[in-house]
Order: sequence, then C-alpha cells, then structure tokens
Amino acid sequence: MSKIVRFLIAFISFLWPYFTFSVNTHLIQEVQSFEQNLKKTPLQSIDQEFLYYKKSEKYFLQLEKQKKYEEAYKLCVFRAKRWEKLGSLPDKEWAYVWYIHAFYQWYFFHDIQATRKLIFQKNKIRDFQFVDKSWILYSRILVEDGSYQEAIEWCTKGIDKVNQKGDVEVYLGLLTNLMNAKVKLNAPIKEITEVGEKLRKASINYKEKMFYFYVFTNLGEYYYRNQNFAKAREYYSQGVAVRLKHNLENLEADNMLASCFQKQGNYQASTNQYDELIKLFEKNSFVAYEKSKYYLHQADNFRQQKELKKSEVYIQKAANALGYQSVVDTYEGKKSDLLYWFDYRIRLSLEYGNLKKVQYFQLQVDTLIDRMRKEHTEINSKLFWRENTHHFYEKAIEVSFKLKDVEKAFYFIEKSRAILLLDALKDLEANDQLPYEVKVRKQKLQFEIESMKEQLTKLNAKSRTYQQINLKLLTSKDQLNNLIDSTEKVNPAYQKLKYNHHYISLIELQEKLKANDQSFLEYFVGNEAVYAISVTSAQVRLKKIALKSYLDAVNIYQKQLLTCRNTATKKEFNYLKKISYALYKHIFEPFQLPKGRVIVSHDNYFVSMASLLPDWRVSEFLIKDYSFSYAYSANVFFKNTNRVNIGRTKLLGVAPVNFDEKLGVAKLYNSDHTLENIEKNYFTGTLLTYHKASKANFKKDIADYDIIQLFTHGKADSTESTIYFQDSVFSLNELQRLPQLQANLVVLSACQTNIGKNATGEGIMSFARGFANLDVPSTVSTLWSVDNNATYQITELFYKYLSDGYEKDIALQKAQMDYLRKPLNPNVPFYWSGIVLIGDSGKVVLFSKIWQYAIIGVGCLLFGLLAILAYKKLF
Repeated sequence: MSKIVRFLIAFISFLWPYFTFSVNTHLIQEVQSFEQNLKKTPLQSIDQEFLYYKKSEKYFLQLEKQKKYEEAYKLCVFRAKRWEKLGSLPDKEWAYVWYIHAFYQWYFFHDIQATRKLIFQKNKIRDFQFVDKSWILYSRILVEDGSYQEAIEWCTKGIDKVNQKGDVEVYLGLLTNLMNAKVKLNAPIKEITEVGEKLRKASINYKEKMFYFYVFTNLGEYYYRNQNFAKAREYYSQGVAVRLKHNLENLEADNMLASCFQKQGNYQASTNQYDELIKLFEKNSFVAYEKSKYYLHQADNFRQQKELKKSEVYIQKAANALGYQSVVDTYEGKKSDLLYWFDYRIRLSLEYGNLKKVQYFQLQVDTLIDRMRKEHTEINSKLFWRENTHHFYEKAIEVSFKLKDVEKAFYFIEKSRAILLLDALKDLEANDQLPYEVKVRKQKLQFEIESMKEQLTKLNAKSRTYQQINLKLLTSKDQLNNLIDSTEKVNPAYQKLKYNHHYISLIELQEKLKANDQSFLEYFVGNEAVYAISVTSAQVRLKKIALKSYLDAVNIYQKQLLTCRNTATKKEFNYLKKISYALYKHIFEPFQLPKGRVIVSHDNYFVSMASLLPDWRVSEFLIKDYSFSYAYSANVFFKNTNRVNIGRTKLLGVAPVNFDEKLGVAKLYNSDHTLENIEKNYFTGTLLTYHKASKANFKKDIADYDIIQLFTHGKADSTESTIYFQDSVFSLNELQRLPQLQANLVVLSACQTNIGKNATGEGIMSFARGFANLDVPSTVSTLWSVDNNATYQITELFYKYLSDGYEKDIALQKAQMDYLRKPLNPNVPFYWSGIVLIGDSGKVVLFSKIWQYAIIGVGCLLFGLLAILAYKKLF
C-alpha cells in the first residue's frame, strides 16, 4: 500500500469522528428547529397534522439509526402531546405515535407502570385495527414487570388475531414473548419446546435473525433456572454462534454463558468473559437495566473470590444503571430487576458481617415485594412471586434470629404467609365503601372471570371455542381492572382500606392473647431450616429446628397415623405413640406453653397437634390439656375474631345421604338423622336432605345463613378439591364464584376438606381456605378420609358445647374428649384428631330449642300482661 493511500486513510480516520459529530449535531439542531416551528403553528386539520407527523417520523428514524435514543424519545413525547390536544385522529396513526411514545418511555426510563398506562391512553389503543406492534410491546412489558400469566394470555390472544392477518414480524414477536413468559413461570418443558419449535420454524428463514436467536436464549434460561448449567451452556453457546454468524448486537447469550461458568465454580473464566463483555457494551448504547445484569454478575464473581471492594464498585454501577437512589417507595423502574439487585447487595453485606445493614436491605425488599404484589393483577403471577420470594423471607428470619430480634423475626414470618388471603379480606372490607351499583358490577365481573377460567380448564387450548372464551376472559379482566382503577381514584376510603399496610406487632398480639387467655405458635419451613416462634401474654420464644429432623419426624408420624386404625396391633400402636412423642419433643415441648387454648399456624405441613403425646407410655394426648385452633397467620386470625352473633343462628344443613349413581360414591347412613338432631336441638333453618341436597339448592340461598353444616363426601389431591352433592360435584373453583358470605361458621363433615394444592407462602388451597376467602371467620374441616361414625358423634357433641356457651376450640376439645371416653370408641388418633378448627375460635351463641321455646313463652306472657294492663287503663 502506497504512502499516499495510507496517509489518506489515516487522515479520514482522524476527521471521521468530527464529521460524524457534525452530522449528528446538525440532525439534532434540525429536529429542535422543527419542534420550535411546530410549537408556533396552531393545530390544524387531521390531514395537515398527518403531514407534520410524517416529517417527525423521518426525524425519528434518523435519530434511531444514529442511536440517539433519548432525542428520539423526546420527539415522540412532543408529537404525542400535540396530537393529544387535537383530540381526533385516524386510528392507526394515533396508535402508532403512542406505541413509540410508550416504547421509549420504557426503553430509557424503564417506568413500567407509566408505560402500561400509556398503552391504554385515549380511545383504548388495543381496540383499534392497527395494534399489532402495541401488542408485542405490551406483552414484553408484562414479562419485564413479572406479570407472566397476563403476558401469556396477551400473547395467546395476539397470535390468534395475527394468524388471520399473516403479519410475520408480529407473529414472531408474540411467540418470543410467549416462550419467555412460560420460561419465567417455569412451565413444563414440553409446553416451552412446543412454542420454541413454532418460533424456530417461523424465524429460520426470516430476514431478522434476532427471533431465531431467542429460541436458544429462552431454552438456555429454562435449564439455567432449573440448575442444569451444563445443558444451559449448550443452548447459550448456540445463541452465541447465531449472534456471531448474523452479526447481532444482543449479548444476552454471552452474558448467561459467563454466568454458567460462575454457577459451576469457574470464577476466573467468568470474570474474564465479563471483563470483555463490559468493555464491549460500555462502548455501545445498551438499555440501562441490561447493563445492570452484567455488573451484578461481575460483582458476584469478585465476591466469590473475596475481593469485596471490587464487588462493591460493580454493585454501585448496577444501582446507577437501574436508576435506583436508595428509595424503594418512589422507584419506578423494573422492580423485578431491582429485586435481583437487592439479592446481590444482601449477599455482599453478609460477607462483611454487618447484619443490621442486611436487615435494613431486607426491609427494603419487603416493601418492594408489597409494591409488586399490588401491581400484579393475575393470581398466577402473584403466586409465582410468592414462591420465588420465599427464600428471601427465610434469609430475613435467619438474620433476625442471629440478631435475637424476635419482633422482626415475627414480622418476616407473618409476611411470608397467607398475604394474598389477607389482601382478599382487606378487599372485601373495602367493598363496603363502594356504591351499591359499583359493588354489583365488580362482583359480576369477578364471577364472569372465574366462570370462564373454569370453562377453559375443560377445553382443548387449540380449539376455536377455547380461543373465543379466552378473548372474552381478557376483555372482562380489562373491564375489572379499569373499574378498580377508576374506583380507587374517586374513593379514597376504599383505597385506604384495601391497601392498609398495618401488620400486627408482637405487643398487639400479646394483648389479644391475654384478653382471650390464649397462646400462639407459628412455624416457618424453609429450604435450610425450620423456625418457630411461640407467643404468650408474658413471653416470646424463637427457636431454630433442623430441617431434616423436622421433616423426618412429621412425615413418619403422618404416615403411621393414617395406617394405624382400630385393627392395629399393640406393637403398631406403641410405635405410633413413640413417634408421636418424638414429634412432640421436636415441635411442641421446647416452647413450654401453658395449658389451655393454643392457636397454631403451620407452614406446608399440617400436623394435628391434639394427637401428640407428651409421654408415649401413657395414652393421654395433648388434647387432654390443650384446646387447639389453627390459623393461616396471626394477621388473618385476628382480622375477624369474636364475631358473636347472638340471636342469629339460621342453619343451612346439607346431607344428601344417597348420591346419584353416576357419582360412584357410597351412601352416608345416619347423616340425615345427625343433621336432624342438630337442627332439632339448637337451630332454626333449612335442611337439604336426599334429592333436595342438590348443588343448585345449596348455592341458591347460601349467603342468607349464619351456620352451614355439610355431611357429605369430599375428595382432594394436589390439583383439585371437590365435595359431593346429591346430583353432582362442587369444585373449589365454583366456591370462589360465590358471593361474600354472612356465615360465622362452616362445618365441613366430609373427607379431606383441608387438603389441596400447596402454594408456597400461601398454604393449602383447600375448601377450608376457599370459605376463608369468602370472609367466613371459622371453618371446621378434615385432614384425611375420616370415619363417618366418629365424625357424626363429634360434630353433634361440638354443637352441644357451643350451645353451652363455650368457645369453638374448647367446644371441639370437649367433643373429642367425650368421644374418647366412650368405651366402644377407638382411641387411636385416626378416628378423632383429623377434625380441626381453622380460624376464629370465639363463641357462637346457640340457644337450645328448649330455651328458645321458653323465651318465646315468656315473651308471649309479657305481651299478654301488657295487653291486659292496657285494656284496663282504657276502660
């Protein structure tokens, strides 16, 4: 190469940055000039405004090409505000300008909630014909925001519509978001690969190879999340190969490949790769929150290698990239990414051994989780984040335990469980502040949504009917969310009650326990240990229990309890007593609770405490000295306590006795007689027996009764819970579609009514839990397939002691003790200890029929005397 050519190349290289700077500066000045001139121009006709729009679109594309994203964003905001004043625009142009506006609001300032609102601004963009790109954006925003189930529904709806129009780019975008949302929710790999295969086939020959790239990154993420780092590396390596071959800018596969090295303990290889990646992306325009991931992974590499000061530097860089300024309450960025940042921040603080600082960060995270829960509208997304933040609460309890901070330990244990149930109860309470017509509209939409969800579970997801119902479901959800949003804006009393963030303190709990002469015992089962806290009016104890020994003791006892029945040999019964005693030593004795009334809040594993033995050589169970009730949490338990309904004892009693042959369940002999005895002695009300005990009759007037008693069959497993009526089954999903109930007590004398799907952090999704969601403060339910004769005896005795004025927990204790005293009744716990009281343990005032007749007689006598006196006075 000649010296002249080399000189020219060097000269041009030297001048090129100045030339580029000049061109860029000129473009920005031209855009600013255009904006200034337009500001001086009054709003004109739609056609004229559209010409201005086309010119601004040209500038937008030029700015985007030169990666002047912030200037592009400002231009979009300027255009949107001008068009907003015009108030009437062609559908597609209006949709497109707000699409751009929303995109850059999200892209630069990552204000997810603001973006979601922008998508719905003015005339409801999603109802227009030209909405496809908005759909891609919105579903992506939902994924970024952690609303994964909602994202899946949006993508499914969008794909169905796009298939009719043949828009390949939109189709690929929605498939990509659908696959990623399923990965985030940890859906079955079969579902994920099915979507991935569609994406691969549709994208392999498409001009834009980024969609093809996402096939591999999504599969890599699935295996990464499931701790299979070797498999994750395979897919991320394929993603890197696609990036290099097609010269893509996305470095996500490179990022996660380096993270796989880190997870496999090869910190040096991971550090080296992140060094290269950080150098690369710091020279380019990257989305801020994307940068934060690289910084965090590098921070963790240095932490693992004990280079804590270097780790601190990268932690701070990540915070700057996220725009986090130490205030969670006002943070409007991606909350899921900030949660991720806190995880690394806490790990580093633990390395320094500053537990007080760690606890401060954990309280910040708790606030962040509250905000995320409030913003998510889908129950599946809420449950996902409940499960995925459970480990955080375990660490927070562990730190509080080490600090001997029982107040904070109790707070974190309470925040780890049944919060969604507490939210539901707050919402029901807040509903009282709504105008009648709004309340009815809200309830109607909620019923429609639950009904459509039920229908979808019975349909093929690929069928046309499924797609049609799914579209209606999304529309109803939108209407409900809009109704709630508008209600909160105009009704501050409703909003205040719904989002009341007060949680019961230890001092408040001790005061309530003292007033009721009760003790409280609560467990937290984590991945590394079990923590338990006992509270009495005088003392608080916090204990740590080894996880393996706890699980072994519980599982062995539960298994033996269910198999040891009346036919058990003496040897088998003695073995049950020994393991019952071992469990007692593990989970009850260390707390030295005074004899009397005890509230127990279990976590994941429900043990009938009444059946434990303090001495295996003597068959005197804990029920002899303790009356137990059970709680989803202290906050839920004391939310609706002691609702004494004097004079309100209307009973709805149900005993089908015989069942339709198609149901295939056995006849329940004598259940009708037991129900009649209860009604005859203590109640006025309605009895539904034989053919009257239909599902329709039960649902018709259920809201009008104070006590509901069911003698029937029940069935439950990890996927579905049902109870039987004479003509059909009644599912837990159907129960959720009932209105709020006025009942003080529901007694479910059927098998397995406290069994169901376990939702981490929320408990068992059983029929007992379903009635709690309907604001029923107390439920008597069963833990296993109970014996009919024992159930009938104990239930009838339970009502007898209620009518004598005893609290519910004491009434149940006395009923079970009476059962044990009868010589012909078996004393093994299987027969009597599976019946448990969940919720409020206060009194229900029942008057026996004799007293009711006496009161009526006295009333008639007084009325007669008054009538005689009045007659004499007149004459």
